[in-house]
Amino acid sequence: MKIYKNKKLFQVLVVCFILSVSFLLLLYFLTTKGIYIQIGTPPNGIHHYFLNCLLIFFTFLSGIYLIHYKFNDKGLTIIAIGISSFISVFVLLYGLMTLEAKYTKFSSPNKQENFVVIETGHGEVYQLLNTGLFMTHLTDIRTDDGFKPFSDGAYQLEWKKTNELLVKYVFDYMSPENYHEVTVTYKSTQIDE
Repeated sequence: MKIYKNKKLFQVLVVCFILSVSFLLLLYFLTTKGIYIQIGTPPNGIHHYFLNCLLIFFTFLSGIYLIHYKFNDKGLTIIAIGISSFISVFVLLYGLMTLEAKYTKFSSPNKQENFVVIETGHGEVYQLLNTGLFMTHLTDIRTDDGFKPFSDGAYQLEWKKTNELLVKYVFDYMSPENYHEVTVTYKSTQIDE
């Protein structure tokens, strides 16, 4: 494989690689704190998983080119492409699971706080920030055999004291009277004056 060395392209790809890795590390750090960056509110907009996939793609693409450019070794380039492809397959397979996600939105009684439940094989409850750029993970909802109680309307919400919500949901569609409960504490987005 013949390579034409273009110094400006090399510099752009170095910057792209550094920024991609930096943003991936930032997103990972925020995810460990239960904060997910997104553009717009689910199901519309760009989901945090898509942003991660995009950054992984740019990291691999720029990384492969940098390896090839710097070492000009066909074997090393093929190994980099193989490793990138292997990881990409797992990322894409997980991404296919999120395509069939069901979204249920609801708001607090005062309409100040907004929430979304994202159901794939299990449910996750998030609090949406008013800007639409972040959502905070509140709790997971586990059910039997991947049942999606929120999209099926098999749930109840009880607003308790300030910033506390009791979520009741059906665990198994075969037992619609058998509710599980989880108490969620959320942050108030209302600004005190």
